Amino acid sequence: MPMLVRLPLWRHLSLALALPLALSACGKPNFDPAAASRVAVTETLPEPGAEDLYGTAREARIGPGDKINIVVLGISDLERTVVVDGNGRIVFPLIGTVDALGLTPAELAASIQTRLSQRYLQNPQVSVAITEPVSQRFTIYGGVTRPGIYPAVGNETLTDAIAQASGTSDTARLDEVVVFRTVQGKRMAARFDLRAISGGRADDPAVYPNDRIVVGSDSNRTLLRDLAPLTPVLGLFYQIL
Repeated sequence: MPMLVRLPLWRHLSLALALPLALSACGKPNFDPAAASRVAVTETLPEPGAEDLYGTAREARIGPGDKINIVVLGISDLERTVVVDGNGRIVFPLIGTVDALGLTPAELAASIQTRLSQRYLQNPQVSVAITEPVSQRFTIYGGVTRPGIYPAVGNETLTDAIAQASGTSDTARLDEVVVFRTVQGKRMAARFDLRAISGGRADDPAVYPNDRIVVGSDSNRTLLRDLAPLTPVLGLFYQIL
């Protein structure tokens, strides 16, 4: 199943700021309202509502290496900043080891609150915040200006990831972008076309923690040519070896 999200027109158009001028070097504009089937083309852009801005944000989940801050309201002696170990666990006063792997901050707070209330405190109020989300990151390399590892914050998309890497390089192959992802233990890959996304002809796919993004370029074109048969349909994830 494709893991895609629909974005308003301005998000698609903003990609042009992150991509090289090669996007407009062709004989006709990349954005053609008649062909922009994945966005709603309007003469004026309405103001987004609160739900558009905040309603669909993905809540971060806790993983190994994350640094988290735990506060029990009114009890300063129990405030702790801890690092999640390699097994996804933390140690907290009074209750000992707590499983945190894959939990949201709210879920971990509820777990700690329940265990404290069972023997030690009456109606404790616990809050948890991820202060350094080491596990919430993706990798991007190939035809981008600044390849590296970046945080996957909120509703990260492919164009957001490209922008974080300071846009594509002069040698980038915009129709050969491959996203690698592990789903239920299976390694998968999908191919995307940045020109189609920025032109409103394709959706901007979501990027998740641990994704690995390879932007095609003249230097890695052999690799991506080998991957092309594995992802025959743009935007769909296929299992690979």
